[in-house]
Amino acid sequence: MKTKYLLTIVTLLTAVLLSVAAPVAAGEEMSVSLNQAEGPTDAGEMEVFMDEMFTRHMEEYHIAGAAVAVVKDGQLFFAKGYGYADVENNIPVDAATTIFRTGSVGKVLTWTAVMQLVEQGKLDLDADINTYLDFQIPDTYPQPIMLRHLMTHTSGIEDRWLNSVVTDSSELVSEREWLVDNFPGRVRPPGEAAGYSNYNAMLGGYIVARVSGEPYEEYVQKHIFDPLGMTHSTVQPQMPAELLPFVSKSYTFVDGAFQPFPDYLVQPAGLPSGFHLTSVTDMARFMIARLEGGFYGDASSEIRILEEDTARQMLTTLYTPDPRLRGTAYGLFDFSDNGQWVVGHEGYAPVMESELMLLPDEHLGVYVVYNSLEAKDGGLATKHMGFQREFFDHYYPAPVVETLQPPADFAERAERYVGFYRSANNHATTPEKVVGLLGGFALEVTAPGDGTLLVPMEGLLLRFVEVEPLYFRQVDGSFSLVFREDDAGNITHLFTNIQSENDFVKMDWYETSAFNMVALQICLLLLLSMLPVGLIRAFRNRAASRPTRVADSILFGISLLNALFLVGIAIWFRPMRPSELHGISLTVEIVMGLGVLSALLTPAALVYTVLAWKNKYWGVAYRVYYTLVTVAAVGFVWFLQYWNWLGWRY
Repeated sequence: MKTKYLLTIVTLLTAVLLSVAAPVAAGEEMSVSLNQAEGPTDAGEMEVFMDEMFTRHMEEYHIAGAAVAVVKDGQLFFAKGYGYADVENNIPVDAATTIFRTGSVGKVLTWTAVMQLVEQGKLDLDADINTYLDFQIPDTYPQPIMLRHLMTHTSGIEDRWLNSVVTDSSELVSEREWLVDNFPGRVRPPGEAAGYSNYNAMLGGYIVARVSGEPYEEYVQKHIFDPLGMTHSTVQPQMPAELLPFVSKSYTFVDGAFQPFPDYLVQPAGLPSGFHLTSVTDMARFMIARLEGGFYGDASSEIRILEEDTARQMLTTLYTPDPRLRGTAYGLFDFSDNGQWVVGHEGYAPVMESELMLLPDEHLGVYVVYNSLEAKDGGLATKHMGFQREFFDHYYPAPVVETLQPPADFAERAERYVGFYRSANNHATTPEKVVGLLGGFALEVTAPGDGTLLVPMEGLLLRFVEVEPLYFRQVDGSFSLVFREDDAGNITHLFTNIQSENDFVKMDWYETSAFNMVALQICLLLLLSMLPVGLIRAFRNRAASRPTRVADSILFGISLLNALFLVGIAIWFRPMRPSELHGISLTVEIVMGLGVLSALLTPAALVYTVLAWKNKYWGVAYRVYYTLVTVAAVGFVWFLQYWNWLGWRY
């Protein structure tokens, strides 16, 4: 499988499969028109478009298998599978029967369940969620967290993935036990800003189970999957035996070959956050119900999973930081593109990716899923990129937008907006915060001097001009930015319709990646220099006084512990993504203990630094050097503390 020859065979077989597979499509065969401008009208034309795009994307991004379903006007318009659900056994993807993990797209099912119970008067979106729980959310802030905060990710509860996935059923615990033991913490008042958090949906699913009296997985099966005839769908910690043959494997692409990703189990508490499994045609049924006022009907049945008013309400804005932004609907985010109103959700589950898009005005829905982790950055299932970009550019070409001109005096005021902004979802209290050190969870707003602002986001570099105080529009597009200022006129937040699930907080200078990387490198250079210096001094100064030898030994020990800590973390703590953190191994816990030992020794180094100057232990040059290394040790302790790597903070 790792040779180029066999890889070529797999590629050729995939191409053959793509050329002969037939779509599941509604309507009669029609002539193909390759220039669509007002949305899809011809299933045959869509097959030509999809075949070319998927063939190209799967080869370029090394995707083993994928599937897509499109619904329109209450009917399945098109569905097709591409590539393989099981590469080793040459089992092709089938749109109707192949089951994929939904990733976070499954949260849409959770919020649908919540709204079913709201309809029945069993839940209130404005009630304190402690009303529905059998444990109490900490009162970190005086404002209570409401269900609407969970649904819009404005609860202020940090994200949590660690320990949600296990490899042995003996490690599964009850929902309540997991939620209590793994509460990630409240990091901002509810309603202040949106910060995407999986824990929100976990709480939402637990509340569904508590109020309905049915386990979450049974509730979804009984009240969504079964009524809609979603026969190839489930949400269980362990896959039902009758569906197991239909489940797609997931793959990474390593050394020129597809490698199956290890099997894992999900903690029951994590199911509502996106560990549902479904085929794309089953998801098509759900999309139809959400688009058609909660109603789904075919030749043999008519089903309603939501009242019409509720279904319509769920497509409206529930949270926006500014009325000029659409913000977040009831569990769906603003994905608007090329002048079309779109609400949607992205999904990721190790290692599959998916995207759901609903165009309410067009009565059109699209769901796409890939069973492989992309072999390069590109965002096939990322909003405004990959699949979405090509779909909208083909079926809904961007309208001509009048180019905006910047105010003549803006260049003089631009500096107040310039700087780094971190995502409100930045793992503020867990070791995953370190992703920000490498530039993750943050963006840099710059002013090129022409009266505009440059903002990199979702893989795009966008230019904005001020049209009102604190409100900016894209120069040649439809995206917007809104800034928030404090009472002193300082910019504190950035909001955008490019990424409505995450708002951004302006960073202080000491929070930036650039400052931390420079400080870290200086600290490490000084600490590592102590290793050879300390060894040389130990051999040369055997007759030195006891206090000076102890002083040298302490600082050498601190430097050695920090070096071992960094090497250990580099070797053993390298997840592909934060969501692959099934748990912390004993080895990593021991390695992290080295950092604790170093921190405990650092105050002793400070004491000996003072004594060295007071008692003139060595010459001035070495005293200065010793002081600098001690300062580096203190700086490293601060670094570990700031990035949540001091101690076992998970």
